[in-house]
Amino acid sequence: MDASRAEGATPAMAQWFRAKADYPDALIFFRMGDFYELFFDDAEAAAAALDIALTARGTHQGEPVRMCGVPVSQRDLYLGRLIRRGFRVAVAEQLETPEAAKARGGKTPIERAVTRLITPGTITEEALLEAGSSNILLALAADGDRLGAAWLDVSTAMFETAIIPTGALAALLGRLDPAEIIASGVSTLGAYADRRAEAETPPPEAARRYLVRVFNVTSLDAFGAFTDAEASAAAAALRYVERSQAGALPRLAHPVRTADHGLLAMDAATRASLDLLRARDGSEAGSLFGAIKRTVSPAGARMLAGWVASPLDAIDALRARQAGWQSLIAAPDALRSVRAGLRGAPDLARALARLSLAARNAGRLAPRDLGQVRDALASAATVRRALTPLMGSDSVQPLAADIAALDPSAALAALLQSALVETPPSRLGEGSSIRPGFDGELDAERRLRDETRQVIAGLQTELASRYGVASLKVRHHNQLGYVLEAPSSAIDALRDFPELILRQGLASAARFSHPELSDLDRRIAEAHDRAAAREALVLDHLLRQVVRHEDRIGACAEALARLDALQSAASLAEIGRWCAPCLTEGTDFVIDAGRHPVVEAALPPGQSYIANDADLSSERRLMLLTGPNMAGKSTFLRQNALMIVLAQAGLPVPADAARIGLVDRLFSRVGAADDLAAGRSTFMVEMIETAAILHQAGPRSFVIIDEIGRGTGTRDGLAIAQAVLEALHGMIRSRAIFATHFHDLVQLDAALPRLRPCTMRVKEWRGEVVFLHEVIEGAAERSWGVHVAKLAGVPENIVRRADSLLRAAERTQSPAASLPLFAGMEDAPALADPAEAPEWRAALAGIDPDRLSPREALDLIYAWRRKFLGDAEPDAVEGG
Repeated sequence: MDASRAEGATPAMAQWFRAKADYPDALIFFRMGDFYELFFDDAEAAAAALDIALTARGTHQGEPVRMCGVPVSQRDLYLGRLIRRGFRVAVAEQLETPEAAKARGGKTPIERAVTRLITPGTITEEALLEAGSSNILLALAADGDRLGAAWLDVSTAMFETAIIPTGALAALLGRLDPAEIIASGVSTLGAYADRRAEAETPPPEAARRYLVRVFNVTSLDAFGAFTDAEASAAAAALRYVERSQAGALPRLAHPVRTADHGLLAMDAATRASLDLLRARDGSEAGSLFGAIKRTVSPAGARMLAGWVASPLDAIDALRARQAGWQSLIAAPDALRSVRAGLRGAPDLARALARLSLAARNAGRLAPRDLGQVRDALASAATVRRALTPLMGSDSVQPLAADIAALDPSAALAALLQSALVETPPSRLGEGSSIRPGFDGELDAERRLRDETRQVIAGLQTELASRYGVASLKVRHHNQLGYVLEAPSSAIDALRDFPELILRQGLASAARFSHPELSDLDRRIAEAHDRAAAREALVLDHLLRQVVRHEDRIGACAEALARLDALQSAASLAEIGRWCAPCLTEGTDFVIDAGRHPVVEAALPPGQSYIANDADLSSERRLMLLTGPNMAGKSTFLRQNALMIVLAQAGLPVPADAARIGLVDRLFSRVGAADDLAAGRSTFMVEMIETAAILHQAGPRSFVIIDEIGRGTGTRDGLAIAQAVLEALHGMIRSRAIFATHFHDLVQLDAALPRLRPCTMRVKEWRGEVVFLHEVIEGAAERSWGVHVAKLAGVPENIVRRADSLLRAAERTQSPAASLPLFAGMEDAPALADPAEAPEWRAALAGIDPDRLSPREALDLIYAWRRKFLGDAEPDAVEGG
């Protein structure tokens, strides 16, 4: 901000200008008494975003001071709205009371300073966070054709890094769904461009020095072999968080270097196609996660979402995860107790993160967070008691480490239980946080405070009798302190008493000060202040005890979240039609009676899902699926891709049985749309996604493809579809399901030994077509497109005309010539074209169209049909 704009400002506004200069890209929430005020352009932006009144008060440099404000008591409500709209907000708090400012003398204003910069990726406030979702800040640092990436969640202390090819950025963004991105030197973020934050990325050496200092180690190598780009990205993320917390870093785990080879790779198009965490409309309902979630705590929901978003390609880890939820199923009584213990458990990780910040930044302590730690530790103890009796059993061994982590400190749990009231307040000073009897000194100060207050009633009675005014009341006023309030009828009589000083006249009453009331005010204030100071001291002691055990409490929080995710998986498997897939390191894929989890979850009560088998074993790894629209091809494709995601998330799958060889890359090209912003047609999007599959898929990959080549001419499309099918079979050799309306491709099964033609079963009954949603071996006889048009509501006369044209075309269409299937495409003979035949040319040359009668022309057509198409006598032509 131009420094000249602050010239001539009042002392308070000068503070605002300094805050705005430090945080020019943020809205300044400027605390003034019971309101946060916003000024100038900030006020205009906030008033529009929050739909509140924009006013003006006074002028500055000849310009009206535009302003708006929100009550301090509703801060989080308005902050949440602004953050969701993409704003960054700097909160400038009052650092002292008005009384303290007056005591300093002079005309200096109340001291204010920015204590918190709230941005989408650095939120810690409980009211602003989405309980069941991670809130990730991602930093990127360019390094040639690679990117260093570091991401963290301030609210849970998670901190990870990776080095990725530039081309893999879209997939990483899709997996993490970051709330905010620091991307210095990265030109495009695609659909995430509006989440970019402006921040500098330090050079590698400076970054390493910073990280070493923050984590108090001699070398960053203590945590792993980080590349320079990863170090720069990690430092950029931490510096951004540090600035957001006014120089105080929260508790964060040390950076953990991740590697892509341990994860199932999915590109952005695949993630979008499969609706893993969110449906197309952005809601959880209709997504895979929404269909399988049975968690009972926010932390468990976040962990389960992480498993779904980042499936593994590591068989030992997956088998351990499976063993965890299977061990819970084996002990149904313990499972019920675990579920009950976890239900309603506070979010321990996020409460711990806020307390960690409070220990580093005075004034941030919320007693409620201490209460949440207490209650979460109580839940952990309940879960531990439920599982401990099973520790001698081999079946519960997969849970042993988590069970051990559930007891971070029995002494701390007991301390918090004995110290805190049942429901501690959300802010200091809003009520008592410490139980009576816990601290003797605090109890003494409270007694003095409370007994002094009781004196008010007695003093009021005495003064009313002394001055002969029965309606005399003792009131407390924010500015005047304790005063006597008398009705207007008694004012003249009270003026005769010299010790009473009129302080304020009202419409129907007057307020007087009195020496005894002034002394009472002083005593109450002192007792109140001493009690508040002692309570703050006790709370600080509790805070330090929690922070002293923060690593063990963090491990407990992670164990609670994992146990919740595991019991959620057990809940699915309990219902009987979900199973634990047999995982192998081969290329198996055999599903017995598989179902689409999202579609099944959406069915109305009483309606059952039609299950289908899928066998893509080595000798039949390529399924060519034909059949009409609306028959369920896309659903079948996606359900098998989701089997892979669930299995490699370590979760049950919706099938009677499943044997799945681990997949390294999953590709889904089902449905495409124009990308108008990038100037790409539907067909171009389709080809780009197909190219990604052909370049990246390999023998351990799994591919589902729907309708390749339908976005262009029939011949072009058929040629492209055939070439892709041949590549999947012979060059890529991945497990794949290829759905198409090009029925001619079924002829390929004679030359491609591992291709298996299948179709969606259709039945005609009483003139109607019934889609049975059942996959059978064989090929579709027709596409039933006219019937689908009828179902869609196309007018009846148009449907009849389309059916007539279709039947006529089917009668006149020549038998399909053999496709150039099995030679290399460059050597394949072209399809015969009758127009190229010499006899055709000679026949045409001998005809004068102007001299032909209608009958002669019709005879010629019949003759050419018999000669070139081999027709018998034609049927009568329909339709006139």
